[in-house]
Amino acid sequence: MKDIPTNMPDYEWAYQNERLEVPEYFNFGFDVVDKWAEDRTKLALLSVDPSGENVQHHTFWDLKVLSNKYANSLRGRGIKKGDRVFVMLPRIPEWYVVMLALMKLGALPMPGTTLLTPKDIEYRINTAEAVMAITDDENAAKFDEAAGGCPTLKHMVVVKGEKRGWLSYEQEMAGASPVLENVERTRSDDPLLIYFTSGTVGNPKMVLHTQASCAIGHVISAKYWHDL
Repeated sequence: MKDIPTNMPDYEWAYQNERLEVPEYFNFGFDVVDKWAEDRTKLALLSVDPSGENVQHHTFWDLKVLSNKYANSLRGRGIKKGDRVFVMLPRIPEWYVVMLALMKLGALPMPGTTLLTPKDIEYRINTAEAVMAITDDENAAKFDEAAGGCPTLKHMVVVKGEKRGWLSYEQEMAGASPVLENVERTRSDDPLLIYFTSGTVGNPKMVLHTQASCAIGHVISAKYWHDL
């Protein structure tokens, strides 16, 4: 059997000498995605409809412009640095736009699977004291059921649909500026996002990632796991 070369030939050397360079200020949206967007043709992702026949190409420039627009919309609704926002969307391009917009503002997205129940949603919103929830039309009823028990929740946003008492993502985006200015800078040790554990024993626990621990930390995964 042919030997496969390792990308870490000397673990002890790597352990003693490898260091990640962490700047004082860092923001994944601005310093990674928007940097890639300097090449307006650079492909970021492909989205495919359920039939598998219609494919859309999304560039980093698209993500920059759209996330800037939604960040401006969020600011208009009072979302600011440090606010927690629950994001429960299926695998659609808007997920990336929403996450990046929140990260640019220094607000903390809390991504959740669409398999969550109203009880799960209420627990997460209350535990994190989230002020906004973003989901799609298919899952909105779960939030309607949970919202009455969530005193910190101020806004609910529906993507790809319209509901009474909800903000429409598409309408919010329609009048938003693609230029994002005067944003408070985020430090590398500022919070970036919150995950909830699976809750195998007891209730799920919050896991906080900083701008550096999540984004810059993935350099290790990319180099030694993905071999990039």
